[in-house]
Amino acid sequence: MTATNTQLSDFLSSHHAPLYLQVQETLQEMIEDVEYGPGDQIPSERELSEMLGVSRMTVRRAIENLIDLGLLERRSTSGTYVREPHVVRHVGTEHPLSLTQLLAQSGAEAGGRLLEYDVVRAPRKVATYLGLRVGEPVVLIRRLRLVNDVPFCIETSYIPRAYVSDLSREDLELNVSFYNLLRDRYGINLITSDGTVKISRCLQEEADLLELHTGDPVLFMRSVVYDTNGRSVEYLKSVNHPDRVAFRTYRDLEL
Repeated sequence: MTATNTQLSDFLSSHHAPLYLQVQETLQEMIEDVEYGPGDQIPSERELSEMLGVSRMTVRRAIENLIDLGLLERRSTSGTYVREPHVVRHVGTEHPLSLTQLLAQSGAEAGGRLLEYDVVRAPRKVATYLGLRVGEPVVLIRRLRLVNDVPFCIETSYIPRAYVSDLSREDLELNVSFYNLLRDRYGINLITSDGTVKISRCLQEEADLLELHTGDPVLFMRSVVYDTNGRSVEYLKSVNHPDRVAFRTYRDLEL
């Protein structure tokens, strides 16, 4: 047994939870620490049994629990793999895509539910991001986004009312690409976005909508989207399911 395997066995023997839960926790930490990334095959039940010094039945029960939690998946007879996220989103990229466009490119079916639509006065933070005066009218749009009928994020957008003067609730309930609507009706071509992602904790309503528990970790994205004229068109806040969404960034390296 290697030093690493010995450490794993020592870890299991020092805990008092049921053995299968200890194995489950160990495997989950391996996944979360990116020892096995999305799409990677994990060792077989036999190999894990030898690594951890437990029975194959114990390993099998731990793996089944992780499959039920959506962290692992079995692929026919080829083995068990770390489940890949339903949606891969891009942060800080040129030519930003709406979620509808992004999912269409991947062959998935986009869906959603409009949670809130209103015209409100811009609070200070929103006004700052959109280059407005505090109190100027902005359109507030809040939507639950789905991929193949599975909820994966809640998005709240603020757009200056002056840019979309006749936008209505009915327009958004058609479940079309909002960015396409901006382009086709208002001549607004979005060209770049600037965003950040951090870990946050979901509130009760967010947990209910995303099929999580209150206080569970979520991926919180904040982004400003600009058009070809350099205007801040959208200030976006997005609460993302941590097991169903991954974020990807691109950057040109200066040599």
